Amino acid sequence: MARTIVTQSLLAILCSCLLAGAQAAAPTPQNLTLPEAVREALEKNPTVQAADAYAKAVHEGIAEARAARMPRVDFSEGFTRGNNPVYVFGALLTQRQFTANDFALDSLNTPRPLNNFRTQFSAALSLYDGGQTGRRIKDAKLSEQGAGEMGQRTRQELIFNVVKSYTDELLARENARVAEAAVKTAQSDLHRAQARQDEGQAVPSDLLSAQVQMAQSQEDLLQAQNAADLAHAALNVAMGLPEDAATMIEPGLKEASFDAGPLADRQQQALKMRPDLREAGLGVEHALNGQRTARAEFLPKVNAFSSWEEDNQTFLARGGNNWTVGASLNFNIFDGWANRARLAAARFRQAQAQAQLAQMTAAVKLQVREAYLNLTTAQQRVDVSRQAQSQAEESLRIIQNRYEAGLATITDLLQVESAHTSAQKNYLNALFDYRLSYAALELATGELAPDSASVTH
Repeated sequence: MARTIVTQSLLAILCSCLLAGAQAAAPTPQNLTLPEAVREALEKNPTVQAADAYAKAVHEGIAEARAARMPRVDFSEGFTRGNNPVYVFGALLTQRQFTANDFALDSLNTPRPLNNFRTQFSAALSLYDGGQTGRRIKDAKLSEQGAGEMGQRTRQELIFNVVKSYTDELLARENARVAEAAVKTAQSDLHRAQARQDEGQAVPSDLLSAQVQMAQSQEDLLQAQNAADLAHAALNVAMGLPEDAATMIEPGLKEASFDAGPLADRQQQALKMRPDLREAGLGVEHALNGQRTARAEFLPKVNAFSSWEEDNQTFLARGGNNWTVGASLNFNIFDGWANRARLAAARFRQAQAQAQLAQMTAAVKLQVREAYLNLTTAQQRVDVSRQAQSQAEESLRIIQNRYEAGLATITDLLQVESAHTSAQKNYLNALFDYRLSYAALELATGELAPDSASVTH
């Protein structure tokens, strides 16, 4: 019995040590700053990985296009058996096995079945194709540049998404803090109303009003906490992490100051920096190159070719071998006006690309104007809501004193408390909109990056 007690004690001590060690080894989540969240997203988000994979795939197209300037070498191994007179006669010649006896009429008309193992190496080289290979190489390079611009724009949009998700969580947690304070205030009001009713200094409706306010505050707190949890999951997904990852962000939605500069300067910056606009410009070059490629179809093509083969009656035996070299000139005389139609289509595609570039240029300028005006409005809202919050705090202080002195009703107090809570939320929303509006402006101008002001401030 004593041995059993000792054994159980030792096991308990061992388990306690292991549990303490595990708890000590568990890392404590560190507060994640916005720049750190952006870097995490650029490393792990699948959208960036997909864009990088696409850019690498497009890059291989350059080597594929350049391969047309190199000789093409093929190897083939074939087996044939038959008694077709023409086949037997030709096969015997290529095998270097033809004899005088094979001129006999019986051998010529009804030859015995013959095996032929044919080993061949062939090579071909384009000497002149009217510049089509060069045009295909340029197309591949333009596609690579376009993929690079698209990847850069993808990163900018991801950064904006992370900024929005991060600020969303900041706002949600601040709203939850305000809701918690409102619940505590409602509890105090409820206790005072209960005490006054017990003392005969208040009517039952005062207590009912306090209870209604308490229930509403609790409901608002539940919704705020739910919004904070959803915002946290959205930020994790934006960073390329599991939605339930144990991450923490820096608390507090603080004021910031951003310099928007003149609108005209921002628009000119966008015309230079926007990756998707540069990609549209590459589309015009691509269409022009396609037009030149279609025009090259009217030019002749010169190719060189060669082959070497060995023909045997058995797979391992040595037989006859032969070689061929030559060159060919191909010039289309009439193709039903197909080349002319391709050239006309290429011209229309160039006109389409130019129109799309002009339309996108106008759209980019409009996007910058919209983001700029939204930022200006958001900045003004911050000033207005800050003042309103200060006024609401002072109004609440006054009405609380009047209520304690019996000079105000509980209805007056609850209304002012609700107004104070609304003023706090309006101020937080204004801060959120101001930060996000500047990030949207940097996105519209193509300047959004990991070290941008909307990320580091």
